[in-house]
Amino acid sequence: MNRLRDQSRSRSGHVAALSLVFLAACLCQPVLTQSQTGSQTGSRVIGGVLLNAKTGQPIEEATVTLAETHDRKTLDAVETDAEGRFSFSNLPDGRYALRASHRGYIAGAYQQHETGSFTAIVTGDGVDTTDLKFMLAPQCALYGTISDDFGDPVSTARISLYRVDPVSDTGRMMRVNSASTDGTGFYEVSRLAPGSYYLAVTGTPWYATRRQIRDARGNLADNIPRSPLDVAYPVTYYPDVTDAGAASPISVSAGDRVQVNLTLHPVPAVHIVVQVPNPGANQGFSVPQLRQDIFGTFDSVPMARTTMSPRDFRNPNSEMTVEMNGVPPGQYDVVFNAVNGQPARSMSLDASGDRLKLDPSSAVALADLSGKAAMAGGDALPAGLTLYFTSQQTGERLTTRLAPDGSFHMQSVHPGAYEVSASAAGFSMAVTHLTATGATVDRRLLKVGSEPVTVTAQLAESIATVSGFAKLDGRPVAGVMLVLAPANPKPGAEDSRINQSDSVGSFEFQHVIAGTYMVVAIQDGWSLDWGRRETMARYLAKGQSVIVPPHTKEINLKEPVEVQPK
Repeated sequence: MNRLRDQSRSRSGHVAALSLVFLAACLCQPVLTQSQTGSQTGSRVIGGVLLNAKTGQPIEEATVTLAETHDRKTLDAVETDAEGRFSFSNLPDGRYALRASHRGYIAGAYQQHETGSFTAIVTGDGVDTTDLKFMLAPQCALYGTISDDFGDPVSTARISLYRVDPVSDTGRMMRVNSASTDGTGFYEVSRLAPGSYYLAVTGTPWYATRRQIRDARGNLADNIPRSPLDVAYPVTYYPDVTDAGAASPISVSAGDRVQVNLTLHPVPAVHIVVQVPNPGANQGFSVPQLRQDIFGTFDSVPMARTTMSPRDFRNPNSEMTVEMNGVPPGQYDVVFNAVNGQPARSMSLDASGDRLKLDPSSAVALADLSGKAAMAGGDALPAGLTLYFTSQQTGERLTTRLAPDGSFHMQSVHPGAYEVSASAAGFSMAVTHLTATGATVDRRLLKVGSEPVTVTAQLAESIATVSGFAKLDGRPVAGVMLVLAPANPKPGAEDSRINQSDSVGSFEFQHVIAGTYMVVAIQDGWSLDWGRRETMARYLAKGQSVIVPPHTKEINLKEPVEVQPK
């Protein structure tokens, strides 16, 4: 196409005719698979073949992109030919990221692992980058049927998949996908990456009959018999258990379609009755919301319905009755949202038995969270400094802008664990130390309850880059797992970080804060629980120490990091 543009600028009288001939010739040619990056000047070439990671067969018509590693800016993109080949030419010496995508495959970078780490491609003298074998994993799927004790299908059941967050070193579980069953009880969760998943199912029996808990006059009554069909399904985990601690992971490999069938077992439902004060004719009111903890994530509770008695506006002392029917027995978090100037409140609930009367007065206001942040070493706070509190249960991110003196205040923070991080305009920031009163601190997690919380955060600019080489018996090793771990971790501080050596065995840890660290390289260590100090202890004992002084931008390790066997 560059040649076509050049020809279009020609002053020849045959410009139009030649252009049409050239265009026709292009249409008859196979797909272009070699790129000439016009903005780049050099003689280096990065090329290879894209292969199915399961079958080893070439992948045709896939998109391969080339980007710079320091800013991930895309330089060019090409399409693979019938043999899966691709090529980028006219490249200067540098460090590049290769990514590929195609329908039916998990998009990813060259030699990428589920942590997100990948092998960068380095060009230079004596380095052959023209025959890379780029493996792309086909997507996986879980499918099956959800039925009840009678073998009947359960329709509109929700299937949720969870997995351990591979990027965070906190070991938290996250929801990655979900689906619903159709009228035959069938479900399918597709477009999954290879890995281990936990499966949870929630649903409501279609045949459930809810017992009326009022007498003929509309008053609450305790002597109305329960219908045998007044039942609910508790949360059910694979393999057919209702205790999350007894759930088992489901492993899927590249291209797998794994069948998982589950049976939901009905149990007597719990009726929850809440007496809500009459808010008045022009006032709103808060209907309690039930949430349940599934693998550390709060989800809403499926139930038959919520009903409310009519409000008696003539009697300001009257109460309104809210009934929640079809609730499975279990532990719940009850939330009363903020209304009429009143703060949001919450309470824990052990739902069991036949009928449960909930006393809203026992709900406590959600926690106020305040505190102060300061820079390590007494440096001035950068402008626009913001703290983030990311809920490990819901994924919600609470944001607070710091005052000039570093103080902050937030209201109505739900109970749970929050990962604390920081940012500022034009700066890369990190939390180096965290303490709290009214809450507990576990590594970078702040665990909030119902008490007011006061936080003290110490921050630092994360400006240093730690670079070096991973070698085994004196030879550089590509694609090796590297871990940068604080030598003396503190509560609330950044913990270990993971990386991967590039095609010539070099590596870079960017945005590192000042401190003392250990760097280790492990061959095929990707299945290790690298975030746990107990697991890494024997590797750290043989690692290399590195000191990052304050305000330092570049640390180049003089000695290579010796690769250890897993």
